[in-house]
Amino acid sequence: MGEWRDEAGSVVERLHQCIDVDISATPFSNSLPINRLCFEPGERKLLRVAYLAVPDLTIEAVEQAYTCIEPGRVYRYEGIFRKFEANLRVDEMGVVEDYPSLFRRIR
Repeated sequence: MGEWRDEAGSVVERLHQCIDVDISATPFSNSLPINRLCFEPGERKLLRVAYLAVPDLTIEAVEQAYTCIEPGRVYRYEGIFRKFEANLRVDEMGVVEDYPSLFRRIR
């Protein structure tokens, strides 16, 4: 669980225990842990994720946390590694539709 390999098939140790990936160029990445994890109202979960920075395409293991503010609708995201927080609003499918100051889905 949480094992990453490079193009040669070798284990990438620095990403050990990272289950989720966060691609900085899209809020869709935040939808993955929100939907994968089961949250109780007010519950906070700490994660170790593989963070892919765009456009430089560097990848590192970082800590993030999600807190259930309103079940099925609003989750607080904490990018602990960069001291950033935002309340993310998701749609009925759990896909992030509003990531304040960065992304907003237009229908």
